[in-house]
Amino acid sequence: MTRHYVSRHRVRGFTLLEAIVALTILGIALVPVMSFVAESARQITSTAESNLRAEAQKTVMAFIEVLNPMANPKAAINLSNRLSVEWVSTPVTDPETEANLSGRLGSFRVAFYTIDVTVLRDGAPWFDFTARKVGYEAKSIALMPGLTPGSNQ
Repeated sequence: MTRHYVSRHRVRGFTLLEAIVALTILGIALVPVMSFVAESARQITSTAESNLRAEAQKTVMAFIEVLNPMANPKAAINLSNRLSVEWVSTPVTDPETEANLSGRLGSFRVAFYTIDVTVLRDGAPWFDFTARKVGYEAKSIALMPGLTPGSNQ
């Protein structure tokens, strides 16, 4: 008959002290990693906000491009359910009534304006900027005797 010898050495696991030391080392190593992750998330949020603001500014500038500050010196408009625009136009020059286009008496009064624009997001001011535009207004033309509209004289 064969005898099997059983080893008297027991397989041992980690002691409590070894586990605490390992967790402490792991914790110390994870602090900079978590700090890096938190900073990266903050920068991503900041970049997304900056991109959103740039897109909103392009949208508002496209709206301001077709605005006539002489006809609409002060107003507010909703561009979407979250975005609205308010503006106030201030004349820089007096309206010119003798505008001369191609050697002829012009049919418009023109003036230069500064437009102070405030963009609101969810009803609260988000950002503002200033633009400069020409305002215009059609004026009535008194025809000289013998001239008819559309004649080339």
